[in-house]
Amino acid sequence: MTQNPKIYQINRNHIDLKNKVDTESIIQTIIYTYQKKLKLKNAPKGLNLNRFEKDDISYYLYLFNTDEIISDWQGFLPEELTHNSDFTQQKLSLILFARTPIELYCVIGGNAYRMVVPFINHSFGLNTYSRIMKPESDQLSSIKSRGITGYRAGLSEHFRDNYRIIDFIKFGKIPKEINLILSSETSSLHFSFLQGKSDETIQIGVGKSFKIKKSVDFYKLHQLFSELDVISELAPSDYLSSYKEIDDQKFIREFLYPELIKNIFNDIQGLGRRNNPNIRRFEHDFSNPNDIEQFYEADSYDLKEKTKNKGYKTFKTVTNRREIYDAVLTRAVELHGENDRFNFMVFLQGARVTCVKNNKATIGASFLFHITTELNVLNRPYFLVDTKWYNLRNSFVQDLRTSALHILKTYKAPSEILTIPWDKQIVTKEGDYNLQYNGHENYFVLDTIIVDGLELCDILYYTDDTLYLTHVKYGFESKMRELHNQINISARRLKDVLGTSDKSLLEKIYYKLVEKRLSTNSMTISEFIKLFDKRIVFVLAFTSHLKDDLLVEDNIDSFTSNITKFSLVQCSSDLRADYFDLVVHQIRRSNKKTNAKNGGI
Repeated sequence: MTQNPKIYQINRNHIDLKNKVDTESIIQTIIYTYQKKLKLKNAPKGLNLNRFEKDDISYYLYLFNTDEIISDWQGFLPEELTHNSDFTQQKLSLILFARTPIELYCVIGGNAYRMVVPFINHSFGLNTYSRIMKPESDQLSSIKSRGITGYRAGLSEHFRDNYRIIDFIKFGKIPKEINLILSSETSSLHFSFLQGKSDETIQIGVGKSFKIKKSVDFYKLHQLFSELDVISELAPSDYLSSYKEIDDQKFIREFLYPELIKNIFNDIQGLGRRNNPNIRRFEHDFSNPNDIEQFYEADSYDLKEKTKNKGYKTFKTVTNRREIYDAVLTRAVELHGENDRFNFMVFLQGARVTCVKNNKATIGASFLFHITTELNVLNRPYFLVDTKWYNLRNSFVQDLRTSALHILKTYKAPSEILTIPWDKQIVTKEGDYNLQYNGHENYFVLDTIIVDGLELCDILYYTDDTLYLTHVKYGFESKMRELHNQINISARRLKDVLGTSDKSLLEKIYYKLVEKRLSTNSMTISEFIKLFDKRIVFVLAFTSHLKDDLLVEDNIDSFTSNITKFSLVQCSSDLRADYFDLVVHQIRRSNKKTNAKNGGI
């Protein structure tokens, strides 16, 4: 006979248990606490524990029947039929306690979970997995998590085959339950006694409990308890939890917020000279996190300032979201000059951005609310995301580095996709770089072609079986977050289009190509639409922004922006989990490659 049990760990540090010395007194406290709380009618007066010793593990079985519920049929039937009948439903409940040399575990049956839930270690399963995890090899099946950034309090996500733990964007999420397939190495090392054949991988579910997704007999369960003791002595990884929200308002007020304002204030020296690669600028992403899509797809943006009567008036309207930041800074300088930091800060605190679509205001928020950035304060990195500040644990930077390297080296675009180098001294604008592919065989330049508020991609390239949608950005820096937003929105909209018979979006894109006299590769509109029957792959393309044209994957420590690595990991995770495959490509700045290990800004 086999069962598929969940294993829980008793928290012996619980306030009601920490002074209990022997196992039976712990079990007695757990059971009597529950009986006293619910006043069970048929609860036994004493503990009737069956005890069994095997090797160095002591087992205790607590078994009883309880009057659980009154059947719904009693309320359905007339009293004339029910007055002499007992509709109480009894159910068998059991708790099997296993006292190992290190821990006290339990397995439950029936409704006994309610007895032990106050006394279990609610992080046991996750903590156990953290000691044996291999992010690059373990396959993620599903995960439930809590969000600490953005506006989604909880998430439940499911993944296709071969989706690795390392591909899951953990930053900003707290895992609660995980279902996964362990690597073959871990399966053999810790659970060989459960393998039907030597290369079988073991599936587990972890959260409050630890569960092997396989039926076992008692003797396999016995071996599992022993192995859990072995695992408990391994060093845990904090890979799935690398951040902590800063709630020290004094520290935010005295250190973090002033550093943010200082960076923005110093950035006014670059106004009107953003295309000059020699001018340093404040690296940040600018978007309304309440609704990124509405922000990106707005027709225009009303920029507002406070009036003396505490109202607002529009001082400028722009149609390009990339103009918002500089427009607000320019207005602050117009009103207060370049030396009055205090009033500059006051102006930014009062400035607002309102999105307009079809002549109607959609969403609006304060100017500062839109900024996501990374700052170095007191020699430590901090994130500002959705107006919240986060302190990065020591492992965070290393985790980002590991995940980013995995993506750069594992998910490479074919080298023939983008072959033209990009020298910023010669070609200063992104649009001018993209236009160089116009007229090339198998290429469409879709940069600046916006249909229904969507820019599908910058460059479209196709082979016999694959269609590549390439999004291009100069530099491997915080602009990568904007690129992530663009790709995510494009992928979602394209997936929606391909899931229906309505291909009007693709038709409009084709007509825009014709209208702008850009190459259509001599294709008819139906041939263009048929391209999207091919395998869809998105391409995230970037350059090095350092003085030397370093290859990022070989010199990742020279690229210090954690926002960039965060965005790369997040984009890869989102696309591969929800939409299409994503590959990356570094555009070289010249035909002569620089691979030195050192470089500078």
